[in-house]
Amino acid sequence: MRLIGRSGKIVILSVLLFSLLLAGFCAQGTHVTGGSPPADPEYVFIGRGRAHGVGLCMDGVLYRALEGRSYRQILNYYYTDVQFDKTDDKRSVRVLCRDGKVRVYPLREYLYRLAEEPDTFQYEGLKALFVAARTYTLSCIARGKHESQGFDVCSSGSCCQAFDENKDISKFPNSVRAVNETAGEILVYKGRPIIAAYHGSCGGHTENNEDVWGGSAIPYLRGKPDDYCSRSPRFSWSLRLRRSEIESRLNASPDTRVGSFKAIDIKSRTPGGRVDDALVRGTDATVSVKGRILASRLGLPGALFDIPHSQFDEYLLLLNPSDKPNRVAFTFMERGGGAFKHSVEIAGNSRYTLNVNKYLQFAEHSTKISAEKPVVCERTMYFGYGSCTGGSACSGVPLPQTRWYFAEGYTQGSFDTYVLIQNPASSPANLKIRFFTPAGESAGCSICVPPFSRTTLRIDDFPDLSSTEVSTVVESKNGVPVVAERAVYFSNDKASDGNSEAGCPKPSKKWYLAEGYTGGDFNTYILIFNPGNTSAKVRATFMKEDGRNIINYHVVKPRTRYTIDAGKVPGISGSGFGTLIESTDGVPVVVERSMYFKYNGFFGGHDGRGAEKPSLKWYFAEGFTGGEFDTYFLIQNPSREKALIRILFAGPSGKSWTRSFEILPMSRLTLGADQFPEISKSEFSVTIKSTNHVGVVAERAMYFRYLSVAGVREGGHLSAGVRDTKKQWYFAEGYTGY
Repeated sequence: MRLIGRSGKIVILSVLLFSLLLAGFCAQGTHVTGGSPPADPEYVFIGRGRAHGVGLCMDGVLYRALEGRSYRQILNYYYTDVQFDKTDDKRSVRVLCRDGKVRVYPLREYLYRLAEEPDTFQYEGLKALFVAARTYTLSCIARGKHESQGFDVCSSGSCCQAFDENKDISKFPNSVRAVNETAGEILVYKGRPIIAAYHGSCGGHTENNEDVWGGSAIPYLRGKPDDYCSRSPRFSWSLRLRRSEIESRLNASPDTRVGSFKAIDIKSRTPGGRVDDALVRGTDATVSVKGRILASRLGLPGALFDIPHSQFDEYLLLLNPSDKPNRVAFTFMERGGGAFKHSVEIAGNSRYTLNVNKYLQFAEHSTKISAEKPVVCERTMYFGYGSCTGGSACSGVPLPQTRWYFAEGYTQGSFDTYVLIQNPASSPANLKIRFFTPAGESAGCSICVPPFSRTTLRIDDFPDLSSTEVSTVVESKNGVPVVAERAVYFSNDKASDGNSEAGCPKPSKKWYLAEGYTGGDFNTYILIFNPGNTSAKVRATFMKEDGRNIINYHVVKPRTRYTIDAGKVPGISGSGFGTLIESTDGVPVVVERSMYFKYNGFFGGHDGRGAEKPSLKWYFAEGFTGGEFDTYFLIQNPSREKALIRILFAGPSGKSWTRSFEILPMSRLTLGADQFPEISKSEFSVTIKSTNHVGVVAERAMYFRYLSVAGVREGGHLSAGVRDTKKQWYFAEGYTGY
């Protein structure tokens, strides 16, 4: 019963879907990527270049030489403001050989036995290498690098230069000739041999010495772009590591021991693009690690790397309405059990945003938020789900319950619907899941959700529910309370987006919906679920912005789902409105509203559940007017008296602003947050208060072009306000995966 097209199922990103059993089992579930993330997820590291990146780049040397550059031209590019000088190739060098013995070689013989590049390397490149190697050897002697150990240089390429005392130099005629033709040539800066560092591949840009090794800047070791390096087949690389492998490698060293590994947050990069500092987070510790050390611990070829961006960006938004600072703890509960905690302090009267991807990567999870003083919490997600891109928002749930109801659900065409369940208790939760279509109750299932864990069910996987409208009931059979949400994703020629909403713990005889619009390319649907055994007679009152009301009546059969297409209600076309749904015969129902739209050139959709009653105060943790985000507040006054309201906007810094408005009786008011200059281009939270004791209903809608590293996400999301602040909030849904 939607105007949206029904063009086939969404293309799924990952593996085959987990098959759901229709009878009791302890479910691990499937996630919205189309396959459940493994218990030991794989991290993909994508990088460029090899080793430290300081000084001479041998890949760049090769392709510069192939283009006809001389060895002196090449050396003058990589080392800044140096001069050529001479030394005696007969001088002695003490070498710690591979067999552990110290041997003495003439400098020339030492160079013959280096094992840095093959003899087939381009000849001018070999000459450049041996001038640098000769110079580097002298710098080691001058600095006394290994003097205390009784030798001048070692045979390790990672410490000094790769050397092989058993090398048959008769098989390396080009290298020998290159050493001889550059006999005695070295590079000097202010008359002293330079530290002529070199490496295999710079990845497109060499580095300043101090950005890699620390210490003072060395004038001749300046980072430079190197387009020639990109021609090499080893320019780029990738490495896949399981979470368990990363965990094992990190925990093997005291300075990177974090316990159960959760995330790598890259904090800064060098001018050449290498990771400078990173935060590594785990259950036992969060440690700051230099990029080169992290690369070494993980076995990466170099520190010029990134981790492919998740297709799901998740944010937790908090409003601290107290004028005092507030300590807040986040507990993330993953699929299969186990918890990871993080805590912060939030300033008084402020809005705070936590980017979950920085703390928990490639994970399907639920969240519990605990604060010392009452707060308000929401969650937003921006995603790429197959061919679907968009975003969703959901207010937190203050308490787990033994029963949850959802009016909305749709599996026809390109729509995929999921139920997300969090068990924050220390005991397993045995659940009965029941489904209801317009034709009546359908097949359900029984599942067991482990303690401190998250489980996901894909409704489309049930044969009787593969192409229908569906309402859902989640019920705990052993009395262990849980938290439940529902997520819907869709993509076709008319719209691409998704939405999520928490369930409601019980049906009600009245429901209020502040948002509704049938103008332009907006379609609004009222979704009604009657879980009872008798029909419900329903009166729908549409309260337009000009104060006029449109009333019509409907009958919802027992144990069925029913849809009102607001665009087909006479007198509603082209209007903004709030809605009151009343059961006139006392049969309680469950109500949600979904909307599909074209806004500023893009299509999308969002959903919101109804409010059981008006309130004198409403809170919203989320609000944003930066970039291409438009935020609206929809406020319904179902009373026969006008409502006087005051809106308080709170920013991240603790600064706040207020605005006052009047709402006509039995009407709806729309406020665009972007019109207020104080909150232009900023994030904020909102408190809406009725100052003349007339209860109202409030929702917030946001339309956006979210610019992600993984791509542009266009769409809209909506969240109903919450009436009270609480010290605890729960979110069943959470995902930071591909």
